[in-house]
Amino acid sequence: MRIDIKKAAALFAAGFMTLCSVPFSAAADNLQGAGDDPLTDGSFVYELQDDNTYKITQCTATIVEAVPSMRNGTAVTAIGEGAFLNCTAITALDIPDSITTIEPRAFYGCASLKSVKLPKNLRSLGEYAFFSCSALESVKLPDTLTEVAPFTFALCDNLENVELPDTITSFGDYAFYQCGKISSFRLPASLKEINDNAMGCWFSINDIDASATSNFIYENDMLMDKDKHFIYRASTEISGDVVIPDGINTVKSGAFSTCSQITDLFLPNSLVYIEDEAFRNCSSIKKTDFAEGLKSIGFGAFMFDMGLETVDLPASLELIDELGFAYCMKLNKVVLTEGLKTIGKEAFLGCEELKQVNIPKSVSQVGEDAFGFTYANEQKTKVSGFSMSVFSGSAAEKYAKANSLEYTAKDVNIAKFAFIAAMAGIIIAVIVFAIVLMKRSKKTAPTSARKAAKETAKKAKEEAEEREYKKLIADENDDDDDDDDDDEDVDDDEEDVSDEEESEEE
Repeated sequence: MRIDIKKAAALFAAGFMTLCSVPFSAAADNLQGAGDDPLTDGSFVYELQDDNTYKITQCTATIVEAVPSMRNGTAVTAIGEGAFLNCTAITALDIPDSITTIEPRAFYGCASLKSVKLPKNLRSLGEYAFFSCSALESVKLPDTLTEVAPFTFALCDNLENVELPDTITSFGDYAFYQCGKISSFRLPASLKEINDNAMGCWFSINDIDASATSNFIYENDMLMDKDKHFIYRASTEISGDVVIPDGINTVKSGAFSTCSQITDLFLPNSLVYIEDEAFRNCSSIKKTDFAEGLKSIGFGAFMFDMGLETVDLPASLELIDELGFAYCMKLNKVVLTEGLKTIGKEAFLGCEELKQVNIPKSVSQVGEDAFGFTYANEQKTKVSGFSMSVFSGSAAEKYAKANSLEYTAKDVNIAKFAFIAAMAGIIIAVIVFAIVLMKRSKKTAPTSARKAAKETAKKAKEEAEEREYKKLIADENDDDDDDDDDDEDVDDDEEDVSDEEESEEE
């Protein structure tokens, strides 16, 4: 939800008071109900409802301490929309148990209201019911309620103690926004849903008790869903290097707002969305490691981060929403990458040290006062020495021209031509190289064949010579064997002759 909450509150209050004051100031005492029953008693104006019970539509007294439960024997069961709008003199109020419905904006802007007793049979508590009741210190909701509606207790600056029954299943958008004195908070066992900025801008929160619920966990000073995909709120005591756990997909609206002791922030690759005001007023952050995978930076996500000096955004990022990095007074370098599509209104408003920025050609929308402007004495002025680098014909060039900002333009057509020329050069070089290789292969092919033939012939000759040598050796060995046999025969003959001679002598 994107809203300048204080401006909206002021505008609504002024308009509503004007509308309400005309009919009632003129004729409230003359209003009649059924028969002769007047619909005012001097303190309140009533309306008879279809179920024959009364609804208070306006408080006409300056000071009241209690709401009536009956009127002329008929129950008062509802407090109408805006009935006590801006009744700034009321300091305490006891609402009877006959009241089952408190409509939207019923006590809107009751700036002096310090305490209120809600009825035990209350079944509906409307949006903005106690919006901007800046003196309200404590509240206890009955167990007949199942939700805290959007903006119900927003801007209750002094609200410190909140008791919630174990019947509450949902916190609406901005339900407890900017309740700056809440230091500890117990989640109801029944809680299933925490909507945008329900716990945003809690300046003092240091303990969240999630032990009663199975849907949320509080770990390492961070309130997360049980599966650790979302971070809803962090303790303002969290400090130094803060590492968002791997697996976190979304940092919810206002989750780390006013965590002024964080110095370095490390975001995981799993992170896709940083929602509205997620890191607003983190005044000590100097460095943020934006990991690849991030797609969206929400409204005012890093607004008033006075210590942030450099921002290097990933190629996956598509959106920087309104006021995303507004009033980061020390920010002097921003790297925007191709793939970014939208830069929202006043995204870098008040970044007085940011003197130069390059806008990629993928950016199709640059919002009003996104770059190059700040405010001095409530007057919008240009940042001194600011310039932009843009692509010709782009949304960024149109922005620069419309705001008379200095810029240099790159010609998209020239860039395209240069790219095409470079690619053509590479292709030609590849073709030439291939031709040279082919010619070399043709020249070397006959030589290689002759060398191969010579090698084959040489090898064949060597093999033939080896065979001839082996044959020669074998023949010599055969001759030696024949000579040995002849010698043996001679010896045998000589022995026979000798034997014969010996016989004759005898």
